[in-house]
Amino acid sequence: MKVQLLGLFCAFSFYSFSQSMGDFTSVTPISRTENFVIPSTHIFQKIIEVDDALTEGGVLAGNPDFTGYVPITGSSTAGYLSINSETYPGGVAVLDINFNATSKLWNTSASQAIDFSPVAGTAANCSGTVTPWGTIISSEELSASFDFNSDLYSDFGWNVEIDPATKTIVNNQKLWAMGNFSHENVAIHSNHRTVYQGADVIESGKVGYLYKFIATNAQDLSDGLLYVYKGSKNGTGSWILLPNSSKTDRNNTYSRSGADPDLTDSDTDYADATEFNGIEDVEIGPDGWVYFAVKGAPDHRVYRFQDSDVLETTASTITMETFVGNTDANQNITYTINDGATTTAVAWGSGNDNLAFDGDGNLWVLQDGDNHYIWVVKAGHTQANPLVELFGTTPIGSEPTGITFTPDYKYLFMSIQHPDSGNVANQIDAAGKTTHFDKGTVLVIARNEHLGSSLSVAGLPENALKLFPNPLKQDKQLTIKGHHIQNMKLYSILGEVLLDMDYTSVNQVHLDLKNIATGIYSVKINNQETSKLIVN
Repeated sequence: MKVQLLGLFCAFSFYSFSQSMGDFTSVTPISRTENFVIPSTHIFQKIIEVDDALTEGGVLAGNPDFTGYVPITGSSTAGYLSINSETYPGGVAVLDINFNATSKLWNTSASQAIDFSPVAGTAANCSGTVTPWGTIISSEELSASFDFNSDLYSDFGWNVEIDPATKTIVNNQKLWAMGNFSHENVAIHSNHRTVYQGADVIESGKVGYLYKFIATNAQDLSDGLLYVYKGSKNGTGSWILLPNSSKTDRNNTYSRSGADPDLTDSDTDYADATEFNGIEDVEIGPDGWVYFAVKGAPDHRVYRFQDSDVLETTASTITMETFVGNTDANQNITYTINDGATTTAVAWGSGNDNLAFDGDGNLWVLQDGDNHYIWVVKAGHTQANPLVELFGTTPIGSEPTGITFTPDYKYLFMSIQHPDSGNVANQIDAAGKTTHFDKGTVLVIARNEHLGSSLSVAGLPENALKLFPNPLKQDKQLTIKGHHIQNMKLYSILGEVLLDMDYTSVNQVHLDLKNIATGIYSVKINNQETSKLIVN
């Protein structure tokens, strides 16, 4: 289904290198198609997709979720990309990746699945985090009470720490002290001890809770104190200490967070904590506030709070408020979106999921619900003075997951999870490769000037196909040189065929593109050779 018309293209112009990831004009808020829709100022490159072979054996497992970029010695061009698979059994694959400054493309030199057999496997590896000390935390969304390896710990429902350099589990154990529940994500404070995390809702009748864990020693999450939040969602509250010293305590984190089921006794080990309808992600903002996304009614919003004592050496006070999204049970808040031509009141919707801050302090919110939008809440936003932009919409059947940035914030890694298998998007990425979005796909996104060259040719020598001038001025003629040209197709960035012309095995073609709008296109010769074209 190709519903994006040429006239809907946003004008493309060249920007200086001083512009950042969060500088864009909102996309038009339309119903989802087979395409991945992002601003014309940005482009994506496919890194890997489900069922692609890993160099060390096996394939990338289904439902790619959290994509954590771990820099090598702080580099924004060389690192490890950890990819969760929200499947049963669960999985994590680690890719050794690097950025080629000549081609301006990301390359994978090695890829390997983590062996979780030492910890009885994993299940539904959902989100996680990159730790300040260069490891990955992978979070199990599925919590189960069985114990197949007889270590007296429930097998699933934990965080697990991975060393991406060695592709091994840290200490060959899960992070029992951080509690057992449907984990989604963790956020680690700069003190390397305090961790905020939330419980998701994946079963009928369950609720979510907000937790704080304080490690006994910095950079060691194997031991510490565990608290759960109790108080107002729009006001003050406090942390309630949970029993957490024994295997039984840790296995029962979730039940101990709720109300005492037996009101006739005097058991004080139940926290009766504040209920949230599924906490999907927690992030610590550059302003020091802690932000967390709640997906379901009556919340459907991103909350934030200030913690007066992150180490909880005394009784801290929590001050909480709604940051963005719905503010009442009616769930009808809208934000004004301007796509450069039209201003529209767009409903915030449901399914607040992954969060991440960019280098300018903008909060990126990925949604698993309604239109599965990628929102960017700009720095300085308040509900009274909203600053909300719409960055993208994912293909039919999918949800956007991830998300992390390189240290310089030029590159954003994320996944497109479980798109419809019948999608035929035919979109051309920064490397000139065709992407259909019919499988789970891991991407890197950047501004056009940072990713891909103007003459990227997939799988062919650079001199096999030439377009010039490129970039092309609208009042100039495009020349295409190749070998035995029999057909030429011009595609929009969304994969729509704009021109389809046949020739008689010529080696040079001249095209007048004066009626083509400014933007990014791809030219395909003989249904094989592809190159990117910029019209300005």
